[in-house]
Amino acid sequence: AKFHGFELRSETGAAPQGVRRRDAVLRVAGSDLGLPHSSLHYQIKPTCYQTMLARLALLPALAAAACAGKQVRVGTFGDTNPEALVVMSDWLNTNKVANECWTFYRQPSGGLSIAKLDSGDLDMALLGSTPYAAAAARRGRLKAVSVAHLKGSSQALVTRARFNEPKDLAPNGTAKATIATPRTSTTHYIALAVIANARMDLTDVNLVFMSPNEIMAAWDAGTIDGACAWGTAMQHMLNNPWGGSAAADDKGRQMVSASTVAEWDYRTGNVVAASDDFIANHADLVEYLVAAFERTRHDYRINSLTSDKWADDSDYNEVVARFATLSDTPTSQEKTDTYELLARFEYLSVEDQLKADKIDLPKMTQDSAYFFYEQKVLAEDPSGADQAPYYVANFDKTYLNSVKSAGLSLLSEAAWETVNAPIQEEAAGDGDKCPTAVTYTVTTSGTTFNDGSSEPYAYAADADCEWKFMAGNYVNIAIDKLMSEQPDDGLEIYDKDGDLLAAFTGRWDPNDLPDIRSSDEATVKWTTNSYDENAIGYLEDVGFQATSSSTVSAPSNCSPGESGASCEYAYCLGVVDEASATLANTIRSQAAGTSAYAPNSRCGWRITSTTAHVELKFTELAIENGFDFVKIYEGATAPTGFSLTAPAAEPKLLYAATGSTLPPKLVFAAPVFVTFESDGLGNTAVKSDGTPDSNGGFDLKYRSLSSSSDIRANGICDGDWTSPIKNCALDHCTGDAVRAGVHSHGSFSSSSGKSAADATDYLAKTTCRWFFEVPDGGLAGLSFRAPVWDVEASGTLTSTTDAVEIYQQGDDGAPSGDAVATLKGGDDPADWDFDFSATSGKFVAVFASDLNNPVPKKGFDLVYAGKYGSADAGANGGFCLCDFGGNCAWPCDEEAPACGGTCHVPTSKDEAEIDLGLLYGLVFGLFVPLLCVIGLAFARYRRKIQGKLKGERAELKKFKDSIVGMRVVTKAVAPAALPPPPGTARWYWQESAPRLHTHANLKPPHWVPYDASTSAALEESFQKGWETILIGTAPRQYKIYPRRMKQVNEATGFERELLREATAARQAADVESGAPRPPDVDPDEPCMVLRVGSIVQIARQREDGWAFGSLTMEAPVTQPGL
Repeated sequence: AKFHGFELRSETGAAPQGVRRRDAVLRVAGSDLGLPHSSLHYQIKPTCYQTMLARLALLPALAAAACAGKQVRVGTFGDTNPEALVVMSDWLNTNKVANECWTFYRQPSGGLSIAKLDSGDLDMALLGSTPYAAAAARRGRLKAVSVAHLKGSSQALVTRARFNEPKDLAPNGTAKATIATPRTSTTHYIALAVIANARMDLTDVNLVFMSPNEIMAAWDAGTIDGACAWGTAMQHMLNNPWGGSAAADDKGRQMVSASTVAEWDYRTGNVVAASDDFIANHADLVEYLVAAFERTRHDYRINSLTSDKWADDSDYNEVVARFATLSDTPTSQEKTDTYELLARFEYLSVEDQLKADKIDLPKMTQDSAYFFYEQKVLAEDPSGADQAPYYVANFDKTYLNSVKSAGLSLLSEAAWETVNAPIQEEAAGDGDKCPTAVTYTVTTSGTTFNDGSSEPYAYAADADCEWKFMAGNYVNIAIDKLMSEQPDDGLEIYDKDGDLLAAFTGRWDPNDLPDIRSSDEATVKWTTNSYDENAIGYLEDVGFQATSSSTVSAPSNCSPGESGASCEYAYCLGVVDEASATLANTIRSQAAGTSAYAPNSRCGWRITSTTAHVELKFTELAIENGFDFVKIYEGATAPTGFSLTAPAAEPKLLYAATGSTLPPKLVFAAPVFVTFESDGLGNTAVKSDGTPDSNGGFDLKYRSLSSSSDIRANGICDGDWTSPIKNCALDHCTGDAVRAGVHSHGSFSSSSGKSAADATDYLAKTTCRWFFEVPDGGLAGLSFRAPVWDVEASGTLTSTTDAVEIYQQGDDGAPSGDAVATLKGGDDPADWDFDFSATSGKFVAVFASDLNNPVPKKGFDLVYAGKYGSADAGANGGFCLCDFGGNCAWPCDEEAPACGGTCHVPTSKDEAEIDLGLLYGLVFGLFVPLLCVIGLAFARYRRKIQGKLKGERAELKKFKDSIVGMRVVTKAVAPAALPPPPGTARWYWQESAPRLHTHANLKPPHWVPYDASTSAALEESFQKGWETILIGTAPRQYKIYPRRMKQVNEATGFERELLREATAARQAADVESGAPRPPDVDPDEPCMVLRVGSIVQIARQREDGWAFGSLTMEAPVTQPGL
């Protein structure tokens, strides 16, 4: 059969009736596919005939989308930047280097782009500097090749106007504010910087992660109080009130911009990055894109200052607006927004990008990575001089140097002013959403099914489609096309019992995808999120297409780490049932000899046993710390994500392993369910020197265990607490520990079976829970004391969620409601009393550690007791602590009632037991009478002395009151609110670079003078110490902050800097101008001029440096005119 350039022949050339011979070959005439003209030959295996025939039937449709050369995929944002001209004009596809095809995919955030670059779904991408820093710190396979821009004021924290400053976001009698941002983005970095700079931590604000589209929807719905955002999302919040409210304090207000954060040394920008593979194989295309982008920025830097080519009504501005809005006809407001947003960025020349004194990208990257480490976004410490060379090498300046040598010209071709690139969008209606999702009985000839989209359209958003295929023997699923956005959009395949067989996401070469085979039936799910990448340029055929057929061949019995119908896939997939034996068996993340495990892995192993216990031993463990995990669950039930339907109750997590530290041999009650999950980036471990571990992945041996001397009776490992680790092999807590019975007091530790005093550093990303019960009769709260309390606390620039939280148990035994008590790191003394109304005496203590401890922390030993009535813990139902560590943290005289009236001092094998009867006889028979005699004599002497001292004390008190708080003035100071000596001042506002040419009377480099009357009004407000003044009329009304030197557009929140230029005036000698009057001080409260030699008395000193007081002695006036 010959069609579309395909010719199917036998080796003899005779036209076959069907493909039956073992030596049949498929010949592809390359000319029709844009391939080299030499024919390609493929041997067809006999077991694959039917599948191959089914795939051949699909090839004509797929061939239409194939690129003749290299398909280049570039990630970009919806930002208003000059390089939008490259994208929308389709300049790269019109002016090719060879026969490559350029496609630009709009990304929701840089945090997702870095995973796509690392896994090969993207070749190049515009990234925020902080996602790039995270990728570099995690040793992602990508490099920066240029600096696109610095953020300036293009990004900001926008909140409801009722919040005046960051501290208002923290709870103060009201619920804490909810702030959204895309994860690992530059705005995520800005949000963390604002929290840290305000001396808050991650517990003070509800920080949630959303895409820009989700942020706009949540703002309109009133479910968030603000967001750190950019571009369209930021402008949307400024232009539209929160939740549709008409209240003035629900308008969007820019609280903190990226430029302000940069002043705190948190500098952000965008870089252009390329994957290591693309750099190695297509360096010419990397340079071509860098040159094209730099040319548009070069034109903007020059022409926005000297011509109208980038004015708000220009063709260039409209092209950028169409890119940002994906609209053929942007509104006038959208064009104005585009013009203003373009001016908010700072575009560096090629020469400046190469100068470390202008932009030191390696240092900026390492600093950003360390801040992310402090803020629990990264697990590994990226700091240290030994790692600095890595960050230097990760900025590849080769292409910038080439562009610098070649030079840049201004844009002149008319093509730049027009939109020529097609945009991939979803077809109208829902006809493309799973049109064939039904139940099929398949045959050997196969059934084709797909997502419903067709070229040139995008696949449907928010799809949730399901196909069920049945056969008399085995169902085979062959995936012929998969082009989706990782990690959310993709295919899942399940067996007849609902166990996951395979999950795939991202952009795949179909030849790399294995066939999946299942007995009797299989269910296929296709799910997508609400985001559309909206490809621009050369449009690829996206979505999926697959073929289901029946076969009599069972899937092969694969070696550990292999999967697929014929074990053709060198990585783990889906859920595998493993029956343990007394001899060790193995499970692996990838086949032996494969250096790195697969991105977006989702694998599970159900390990059953005929005996009571199963032993697990890691022989290899090198997975990315804090991001990729091997988890062990109780029982045979698959957790959510590993079965077609979610379990009625999630199985208990017993243990989680991450990083590269091998745990000891572990024994669990059988059966157990083991899972392995990885994200899309950095799928390898990082060694202590910061270099990747070439032997990434894990190898886990398991076997049945009927008995062992290591297995403790009833699973008791720590005092009278049960442990999920039946051989008590761990030196740290994990999973659930239960203390049976009702006890008025008890203790538990983050170190299993020993004191935390002996620990080095408790594990990150570990969750431990302790279930206990105290008597509930008259229970009024709980008391805690910690002989050892070394838990991470939030610092000036660090945030942590490490804490012990106490919950009441619900009816199902799980934590219920809000925490009734929270024990935080840094609490000193480690001594807590919590009063609350308890519904029962059953509680759960939860300790969940975050991603890292920048400074090693030992953990804690905690003692708890119930509180009853108004008495302290221990006075009624409490306990004596004298035998806990040898020190009485709670004094014995308070605890005596709980200890039977005595205080028990600990003894050891090396100490003689004390005869308490003899001790009490000595104390009460000899020493007590002697003390009584001494006490009577001392009382008579004390009364005599007190009479003599009474008069002296009164005199001393009078003298003390007269001198306390007195101060002598040593430096002349005048309050800032006082007017200076007569003089005048001129006021200016800062103009954006693109509009400087519109002003004739500029003060270099960018200051525009106010008119005389406005300038006079500003000067008056400045002299009188006013906080704000309004000028102009709506919609061009501005709020001026004279003391902060800021002008803010009331409608948009856009900020400009101000300049005050004072003329020469008579100066007051040796006088320092004080700080502005605090806003909480009454305006009528007089302020003193302090002259050298005067004496004042301070009545009350404030923390901000101000004080209330009075003038005791005036100094002579030696400075006339002061």
